[in-house]
Amino acid sequence: MTSRELAAYDGRDGRPAYVAYKGKVYDVSESPMWAEGNHQGMHRAGRDLTPMLEGAPHGEEVFERYSVVGTLEAEPEQTARADAPPPDPNKERRRRWQALYRRYHPHPMTVHFPIALHLFASLMDLLFFAAPTALYAAAVFYTFLAATVMGAVAMVPGLISWRINYGGTWRRPFAVKIILSTLMLLAGVVAIVLYMEEPGIVYTWRAESIAYHAIVLLTGAGVIVLGYYGGKITWGESMPYPQAQTDSASAFKAVSESAPSPGTDAKLSSAGRYEVPFAAEASLPPFQRSESGEPAPSGAAQSLSILIGGAAGMGIDTMEKLLSDAFVRSGYYVYSSKEFMSRVRGGSNTTLIRIADAPQEAPCWEVDLFIALDALALTHAAPRLTARTVVLADERFAAEAAGAIAVAMQREAQRLGDPRYANTYAAGLVYGMLGLETPPLMESVEARFGGDRGNLDAVQAGAEAGRNLQHPPLPPLPHPHPEGAAALHLMDGTTACGFGFLAGGCNFVASYPMSPSTGVLNFMAGMSKRFEIAVEQSEDEIASIHLVMGAWYAGARALTTTSGGGFALMGEGISLSGITETPAVVYLAQRPGPATGLPTRSEQGDLNLALHSGHGPFPRIILAPGSLHECVELGHLAFELADRWQVPVIVLSDQYLADTMAMTGDIDFSDFEQRRYIAPASETYHRYADTPSGVSPRAVPGGGEGLVCSDGHEHDARGQITEDFRVREAMVAKRARKAEGIVAEAWAPEVRGAGSIAVIGWGSSRGAIAEALAHLGDDRTCQVHFAWVHPLDPEQLAFLQTYEYRIVVENNADGAFAEQLALHGVGADRRILQSNGFAYFADQLAGQLAAVLKELS
Repeated sequence: MTSRELAAYDGRDGRPAYVAYKGKVYDVSESPMWAEGNHQGMHRAGRDLTPMLEGAPHGEEVFERYSVVGTLEAEPEQTARADAPPPDPNKERRRRWQALYRRYHPHPMTVHFPIALHLFASLMDLLFFAAPTALYAAAVFYTFLAATVMGAVAMVPGLISWRINYGGTWRRPFAVKIILSTLMLLAGVVAIVLYMEEPGIVYTWRAESIAYHAIVLLTGAGVIVLGYYGGKITWGESMPYPQAQTDSASAFKAVSESAPSPGTDAKLSSAGRYEVPFAAEASLPPFQRSESGEPAPSGAAQSLSILIGGAAGMGIDTMEKLLSDAFVRSGYYVYSSKEFMSRVRGGSNTTLIRIADAPQEAPCWEVDLFIALDALALTHAAPRLTARTVVLADERFAAEAAGAIAVAMQREAQRLGDPRYANTYAAGLVYGMLGLETPPLMESVEARFGGDRGNLDAVQAGAEAGRNLQHPPLPPLPHPHPEGAAALHLMDGTTACGFGFLAGGCNFVASYPMSPSTGVLNFMAGMSKRFEIAVEQSEDEIASIHLVMGAWYAGARALTTTSGGGFALMGEGISLSGITETPAVVYLAQRPGPATGLPTRSEQGDLNLALHSGHGPFPRIILAPGSLHECVELGHLAFELADRWQVPVIVLSDQYLADTMAMTGDIDFSDFEQRRYIAPASETYHRYADTPSGVSPRAVPGGGEGLVCSDGHEHDARGQITEDFRVREAMVAKRARKAEGIVAEAWAPEVRGAGSIAVIGWGSSRGAIAEALAHLGDDRTCQVHFAWVHPLDPEQLAFLQTYEYRIVVENNADGAFAEQLALHGVGADRRILQSNGFAYFADQLAGQLAAVLKELS
């Protein structure tokens, strides 16, 4: 059995638990000490424990109780490394002494004497208070004296063990034990001196007597605290701690050999730690697109649209969440998007909810039902209302809009006991108007507000009023599909991107909050409670990008989140990533510029910023998801590509995609294998060794005997600064060669349809284009969607030349992607551009496409 095969037997999810020791593989599945393949938080099953147990306080006799199920064989690449140079004799001698000390060091034995004696002295002192006799007084003093002396004896090997076994780390358990035991020792000396100077003080209430008795009793409590933290160190709450003085090259080899094989445990189903391969071969084939679990966008579906308008702070978000959840419970496919102003309260915001008999992925401009929560909403939403739109407004201002139906939302909420009940009343009103049964809405309200009877009564009252309300006819309700809707998940783009970054193994996030990217920062911070993720809100974006590169340099997988203005500050850091060949992943959620522009609106305006940020040439990769599944898929891919090619990878989202909720199918996270392209550093290691692919082996500090040198100046193969023009030319050429391999791994665009007119888009326009074309039903058209935006593969673009016409749709004013296509010889016959702060609305885009198609016919 090889170490890769052994890794499959890790004891989790019902699998057998095997461990290897000195070439033998043991089955420890039935041992309660190896529950779920975890041994006391210190060791995992599925590994060779030989290097880790050299200094253990027990021998191989502990394995005699387990059955041998095989022998451990060397991997082929391990055999190839067998001719490594012999180890340093001095280091080997030091290692043997350390191993001998770990096995026989006296601290575990000596530490129990002072603990027992201090507790006994405290007990005797309590008896002395009950019966102050000379016998009890003497027993207290001499027991306390022995405890103090033995405590000093135990501290010496304890400090040596702390240094050898745990590398002198200053984590909390060690800090508490060292500081508290030192204070207890000093206090013990004080108490001994007080008693020896005047034994009779123990019978008085003088300050010296109080101090003496207090020290005796408090040290008794202190050893309990010391024992508690000693248990944390022994059994671990986040152990194991690093072994400081071991041979680092051997330790690196042990970790890489004992890691699970790629794909064995790359699931996110369980909380807590997740373990992935620490080292993968760069020769592994690139990832292919997984089978999407989400249904294709459908414009032929029957849908009904509801628009809710009002000021910030009036609870529009609450209504969106209540109704969206309730409609799913009622068996409908749900889609919702929002537009909001850059203010905490006031202004005029809207939320659109579409219910349909098939999944939807785009907003519509014209709506069927509009609910105005304040008078300003009537004016703000007026362009979206048609003669067929049913408009509901509170009775206080309904007269301000012709044809608006007055309803007593605020008055009924006051009658029910709280003005905030107006939102749940309005939700009930919608359900009543549509003739839907209220239990799903009641369940949604109860899930959000618990047992608040007032909200439930408001729903019932609103539904009753809606059933009796006289209003113009609404479009027929879509046919519900309870089983189909229940099989999907309602999710926003922020959450989907967050899951993608988790699937990619992200374990460090450094960001400065900037909408609309802050949602991913918040998501990852929340997930840090379940996964081992360090999250830092940095002082600015410049610090963020450098923290990210520092984390990658140390071996982490790091992410920063930002928007256009923040990314502009990262320009020099992106260049630093390029020249040091340090991976970096940036989540860039776009919003309209220039400068602050429209800070809460959407636009695909930062493509050129992402393409050209930084100075000097170096490879980079830009990905732009257009659906929830692509958010997950490309979030994972970003970390794979950054690690594999040692380049910055930018994930381009935008406000629309981040805040929009749609439905997606199950995602099998076991498909998203987590690889680590990290190599051990030999004594002759060169960080920037020239290779045919341009990718040099990347080691991390401490991962071997070699020096891992990185520099932001031009450097030679070792990482040393140079101004030699020949080295400069060689390094520029080496970095540029990566582009060839990256282009070869580029994902081809997605093509839907077989027409002769290609409608081309990228990123978040995917759903709107798909629905617009389905609405038009023109057989001459097909959709071409790019999620891999840069670098583009000319061979994958060649088919675009075969189309009769090419129409490029972009949510910006400069046609940045059309210009990139033009650089590759692919011209756009027509461009449809938009820069008003909205995402594309499917019905409006259908009209624009119809006009262009008419011109081309």
